[in-house]
Amino acid sequence: MNSDDGLSLHFLDLLILIAYLAALVGIGIYHSRKQKDLRDYFLAGREMRWLVVGTSLMAALNSGIDYLMQPSAIIRFGAYTMVGNFSWLLLYPYVFFVTLPLYRRMGIISAYEYLERRFDVRVRLLTAGIFMLWRLGWLATALYVPALALTVATGQPENAWLVIVFLGVVVTIYTMLGGIRAVVWTDLTQFCIMFAGLTATIIVILSNIEGGFGEIIQQWMEVGEESLTELSSKAAGGSFWTKATGYFLIPMTLWGMFIATLVARITTYTSDQVMVQRFQTARTLRDARQGFIITAVSDVVWMLALGFIGLALFAYYKANFGGLPEWAKESPDQLFPYFMAKIFPAGLTGLVIAAILAASLSSIDSALNSLTSVAMVDFYGRLWANRPAEVNQEGEKQQRRQVFISRLFTIGIGFIGIVLACNVAKLGSLLEISNKLINSFTGPILGIYLLGMFTRRAGANSVLVGGLAGFFVTLFVAFQEQIYSLLQIQSEEYISFLWPSTFGFLATFFVGYGASFLIGDSQSEKGRRWNWFSVIKEKLEEEEQT
Repeated sequence: MNSDDGLSLHFLDLLILIAYLAALVGIGIYHSRKQKDLRDYFLAGREMRWLVVGTSLMAALNSGIDYLMQPSAIIRFGAYTMVGNFSWLLLYPYVFFVTLPLYRRMGIISAYEYLERRFDVRVRLLTAGIFMLWRLGWLATALYVPALALTVATGQPENAWLVIVFLGVVVTIYTMLGGIRAVVWTDLTQFCIMFAGLTATIIVILSNIEGGFGEIIQQWMEVGEESLTELSSKAAGGSFWTKATGYFLIPMTLWGMFIATLVARITTYTSDQVMVQRFQTARTLRDARQGFIITAVSDVVWMLALGFIGLALFAYYKANFGGLPEWAKESPDQLFPYFMAKIFPAGLTGLVIAAILAASLSSIDSALNSLTSVAMVDFYGRLWANRPAEVNQEGEKQQRRQVFISRLFTIGIGFIGIVLACNVAKLGSLLEISNKLINSFTGPILGIYLLGMFTRRAGANSVLVGGLAGFFVTLFVAFQEQIYSLLQIQSEEYISFLWPSTFGFLATFFVGYGASFLIGDSQSEKGRRWNWFSVIKEKLEEEEQT
């Protein structure tokens, strides 16, 4: 797409965006007066109800990345990209009966405190460090996406870095001031804006396609067909081994997409500080479980609607222009904002861009706050202040000092995120970026947690070996093209961007468990005391208070 297409935003669109961003800062300022200690700053006093928890978590875990990535992924790969929705069927019993009861019984701020209890401080810090890399990647990508949408809509993609800096400063300010309370309430607000924008988008698209819903659905079998046919040829012919290994070279496969989504989501609901922290703000375990149902149902609706938008864009360009523009085949992530700026009436463009901003900023503020909590509790509090856990036994002055230091951490992390976001575009399409930069690190983290939760044999040393092995396997699979280039190795075939997290998980779990037999560091006492089966027998705090 050329920058001289004359795309522009109406004054009403800009007014909507400015009012929206000003309201976010106002929420942060309002809640800044309520931050007296770390439990207020990071857990909101554990007084949130299920509807607020569920909707805000859905907004936190689904960013503006989806707004651009999902439609473009549908156009490129078709229905294969929707198979991840079925992962919720396996996640429901796992979250309800495994992870939520575990964390509610421990009453911790950071998810990684569990790993010190189960193993030692080294495992805790290694996993917390991997998490910070994971969420920094998420933060940077989520910050890049609204900048891409806004600059494409105005025909000035070369100025994306200016938007990144501006939005980064805004989200850092209100997150730094208001802590988790501001994050939760802004995420709830952004949840509503996200779905309002999504509804408006579907209405506008349906009104611009002759035949409406029926005509769009008829394109379901055609969208992505050419790309998938070409890609599947990689595994055709040859021996069984050739076919099997060739399967992992195909950029998009049905099982690959399902497994990648399942590993990412199981990791999120096992060890992601964003999830743990949000559910720890709930009043009771029941509130947390009900909140999860809200998150799951709204996520499925969200993904199906975005997939429908991608299908509708394909149908629109096929009916009116005989197919997609040539530039869109190379840059499919820009198709939706381009269509929006060309077709949407004044005011609705601003609403939908505000929805993209809402989806992105809800992820960014949650990532900022969770990264700050890990930096404060797992690194500053544990290493500098030598506190195994933040128990707020200090006086009021010391507690306020900890909140002040947490705010400094938020500013620093926000600055790093802005710098990274300015360089995200170099990694490829949003679907590739999502799996390379965001989901890559989920595998090693999941392997470490499952070794701790469901085995008694694995000890700290063996888990460290497994975690490091999984981390390096993940890096290789995610960035093999760049590694080959650096080593001057010639290759035209690379493992698909779907597999870094899965390969990292398998390497971590099996190397870690195998190493426990060789190293002989089995910590039977910790294994018996802190595996899932033992912790789950303890009484819930809310049960003890009744």
